[in-house]
Amino acid sequence: MPVNLLANAACLCRRQYERVFRYTVGMNPKEYSRIVRFQKAMWLMQRGEKSFAAIAAECGYSDQSHLIRNFKELSGHTPESLLKQHIPYSDMFTHPV
Repeated sequence: MPVNLLANAACLCRRQYERVFRYTVGMNPKEYSRIVRFQKAMWLMQRGEKSFAAIAAECGYSDQSHLIRNFKELSGHTPESLLKQHIPYSDMFTHPV
């Protein structure tokens, strides 16, 4: 969901919403969204039901290369190299905090 819509729902301007979000969560909304997409991609990989292209589409990446780039930035591995070493694990969607 776009930050402007979230800010409007909270009755705040975008900048104020971003400040409150950063203070509360510890990062800006865009970075948080990026981490959530990464966690969801790991969770789908862990389940082993889908191709990387299908995972990219389901997680909101523009394409498979976008998924791979983001995955490497956040984990230091491509999805394929991580799978070769061990099964990725994410319980964010099975046991949310």
